[in-house]
Amino acid sequence: MVKDLFSYFPKSSCYKHQSEAMEEIFTALYGERFVLFEGACGTGKTLSALVPALSVGERLGKVVVIATNVHQQMEQFIEEAREIQRKKHINVVVLTGKMLMCPHPDMDYDRCKLLRENTFELVDAERESKVIEAQLRSLKKKYEETGDHELFELRNAIARDADSERDQIRDLRRVSCNELYELLKSDPPGFREWLFSDVRRPEEVADWAYQRGLCGYELLKREIKAADLVICNYHHLLNPAIFENILGWLERGTEDIIAIFDEAHNIESAARNHSSLTLSEATLDRAFGEVVEERTGDREGIGLLFSLVKNLIRDSYESRLQFGERERIGKDWKDVRICDPQTREDLFKEKLEKMMNEAGLDLGVIDEALKLGHELEKRYEKEFKAGRTKILKSSSTLAAATFLEQYLRENSEYYPILNVRRDNHNLTGRLELFISIPRHVTKPLFEKLHSAVLMSATLTPFEMVKTTLGIERETTELAFGLSFPPERRRTLAVNVPPLFARERENPKTIELISSVLTDIIHETPGNTILFFQSASVALQYYKHLELDLPVFLDEIGVSAQQVREEFFKIGEKGEKAVLFTYLWGTLTEGVDYRDGRARSVVVIGVGYPALNDRMRAIESAYDAEFGRGWEYAIQIPTIRKVRQALGRVIRSPQDFGLRVLVDARYTPESIKTLRRYSVHNTFPKNEQEEMIIVAPQRVKYAVMNFFSEILKNEE
Repeated sequence: MVKDLFSYFPKSSCYKHQSEAMEEIFTALYGERFVLFEGACGTGKTLSALVPALSVGERLGKVVVIATNVHQQMEQFIEEAREIQRKKHINVVVLTGKMLMCPHPDMDYDRCKLLRENTFELVDAERESKVIEAQLRSLKKKYEETGDHELFELRNAIARDADSERDQIRDLRRVSCNELYELLKSDPPGFREWLFSDVRRPEEVADWAYQRGLCGYELLKREIKAADLVICNYHHLLNPAIFENILGWLERGTEDIIAIFDEAHNIESAARNHSSLTLSEATLDRAFGEVVEERTGDREGIGLLFSLVKNLIRDSYESRLQFGERERIGKDWKDVRICDPQTREDLFKEKLEKMMNEAGLDLGVIDEALKLGHELEKRYEKEFKAGRTKILKSSSTLAAATFLEQYLRENSEYYPILNVRRDNHNLTGRLELFISIPRHVTKPLFEKLHSAVLMSATLTPFEMVKTTLGIERETTELAFGLSFPPERRRTLAVNVPPLFARERENPKTIELISSVLTDIIHETPGNTILFFQSASVALQYYKHLELDLPVFLDEIGVSAQQVREEFFKIGEKGEKAVLFTYLWGTLTEGVDYRDGRARSVVVIGVGYPALNDRMRAIESAYDAEFGRGWEYAIQIPTIRKVRQALGRVIRSPQDFGLRVLVDARYTPESIKTLRRYSVHNTFPKNEQEEMIIVAPQRVKYAVMNFFSEILKNEE
């Protein structure tokens, strides 16, 4: 073991492979490498990454930043950081969104930003005012002593400056932040000691500050430079502007950061979310209104451009909605195709460019719109600072022009989509630029970090991770399966006909699946979770199965928290219930089904995502870029979801549970019989070896035998 590495390890003993993992990760991070780390539940991934990262950070003077996109994992980080801190003191800061720590519920980011600037300006103005007042007192005294008339004139001139300064201070006080003002005027005693004496949650910091009339977020920013470990969300690292701010507070460069990404299989989708752009009809209306108010001839082209875009958006969705579709559109955005996801033939752009050409507009009009937008932003800021407006406006002209610049200047990173939804009984639309290849976002970050760990229970295949995220540095690759007793788990692959879309409505298939599920539920001594291919299929079987025990349905648009908690309570009491959910919902990952919350988990079908234009665009882009579109965009992410779902049971060495895959495509025989439709080889080798093939009529006995063996040994 690397010397003194255990000084950060808070446990009395290691899991199987944990000591090996920590040594490997220490060596890799010390050598400025990236670590790709797949570890099943029970491999102690978080400590396996944190302990060596903190040790390397101490030796090399680096800061460790650990990030997740799952709230429950954030809580786990906090608890494990506390364990480490009790063993060896470390300074820890937990970051969350600024608005979540603000005592003003109606605050938004832009208004907060300007209030902050005004507050700093107010403090500077008050400081300058004190200097001027001191000058006035000094001049008055000298004039009284000498009677020099020039001193009298000078004093009057400075007095006018003092009046102007007082007016400015009065105006700034109306549009500044009281909590930040109090913080800037004082250095609250005891905060640093209190903050670093434990691992403080953001709400604890906000409460500490609120009780003293201070801004908790700004307090954290003051002290973060002393942190050894920062716990945060993905967006703190993946959003370049936010990450740059954090580096400024840390007084560090990117090369000083050792990053740990938990649930790293989600980095691709998170990077897409951070870089996609939208332009709505409402934004175009506001932008047109701004241009009209300018009333200058050289702005007419800008207004005309905005009108053309808005009218084309409306005409596009009105003409594409089929009979009956219009009435079915609700409050959620519905995608409407304007560009072929494979050929990238963009009919919307072609039509817009033709309309612009007929109107005598070229791309120079976008430059004019950007210029006007920046002018309006400055004007709105001045008006707010002067107290002439109570709300800080942002320029819709700038927002629209920025979007159109990306869209019309041939940016191949984006795939355009038209969205439509219902707003106050009327339809409204927007354009969206959806990023297909996330490595354009992640590669620049990964090139500059000192080192990093990307970890997940479902990260393999590593080659795909490196390719899609743009990791070109030397990597250390680690993969450890479940270390819990193998006799306390079982994985069945039920050889039912493959559940292709055409097969799902077949009455014989429905009855066969229903029989299999009923047998599993009946023979399971506790809760059963059923993961279906989609929410609609989950609803279908929820209605079809006749069960004499509590049943719960996870529905789209309905909070799953209450359903989940009621389901958990039944399992924790040793009773049984059934939860109907779907593979791409919120219950496949980031939820801990410990303490008997689930005894059997069943995945019905393969559960590919909806192969809509977005997915086809990603597939096409990956195919063009890497030559492996279906595999990288669809197949591997789907099997990761399946593996995440299977991981909901067996959460500790004392736990036991059954995992069931219901579809012939999971079986090894499908490699020959179904060929390209088989998914068996997409699983890691160790997981393939655990699969036991069972005929539908034998499932009842396989489940019964497994649980009877377990319960017999428990006696």
